[in-house]
Amino acid sequence: MTPPTNTFQTYQAVGIREDLIDIIVNISPTKTPVLSMTESVRAYSTLHEWQTDTLNSPTANSAVEGDDSSAAAVGATTRLNNDTQILTKNFIISGTQEVVRKAGRSSEIGYQVQKLTKELATDIEYALVINSTAATGSSVTTARTLKGLAGWIVTNLASATANRALTSAILDANLQTIWAAGGDPDVILSGGAQKIAIAGFTSNTRYIAADAAKVVNSVDIYQSSFGTLKTVLSHIMNTGLANQIFNLDMSYWRKAWLRPVGLAELARTGDARKFQMVAELTLESLNEKASGVVKNLT
Repeated sequence: MTPPTNTFQTYQAVGIREDLIDIIVNISPTKTPVLSMTESVRAYSTLHEWQTDTLNSPTANSAVEGDDSSAAAVGATTRLNNDTQILTKNFIISGTQEVVRKAGRSSEIGYQVQKLTKELATDIEYALVINSTAATGSSVTTARTLKGLAGWIVTNLASATANRALTSAILDANLQTIWAAGGDPDVILSGGAQKIAIAGFTSNTRYIAADAAKVVNSVDIYQSSFGTLKTVLSHIMNTGLANQIFNLDMSYWRKAWLRPVGLAELARTGDARKFQMVAELTLESLNEKASGVVKNLT
């Protein structure tokens, strides 16, 4: 319907005040389970090293009374390493932008520090989970990269020639393989699709009060014949590893910091302030045989 002639509307008006709420809304994923669940230790060089060892398999063991002793061959330990990776976030704020009145934040610098700290944490999580190889790098052309979960777990691997749906039989078979190797996994790390698949296992048992006015269809704890595991959702798994799950013994994974997350203000070169946020760390796989991975899932 057309308004009467000469109706003065907001479209012609001058001086209407801006209607901008004093809130900034950000729903980007920020959870970092592997970063949060791993113990922190110190690294002292860009090449971080540690040793692993194994016991000989059990065997029949009996000795003749009074017999002389004989020494068995002693096996050497295995020396492992991982490179530290430098992760940075940089920003520059003009002097004017810092002092003008802004919606949603009083300080642009303070807001950017908060925001980029979360971004840096998710970048670290990505490296700890997704990175498949370590790169020593060079001072000229190549940055060092650490090897993450996707690269370390190679022994207890369940794969298939074609993608298939995750079942309790597939999951339990991998847990049995890890158990046979001496591992005791306590976390299932997965993206959303595989979390739904676990919730849909037909063997799941749920205890729901008869008068509960809600529907429950989730599995946060998976109790198997080979231990009890917590199911943990990972946005990073959705990014690049949606068709697999990790079964992790978290006591065998540690993050080693050469430089914990820090913020430095750089030298001024004009009417602006420059900042750099830096972290340098690597991932210790104390023994990858304590964990496992199931691949080729739908």
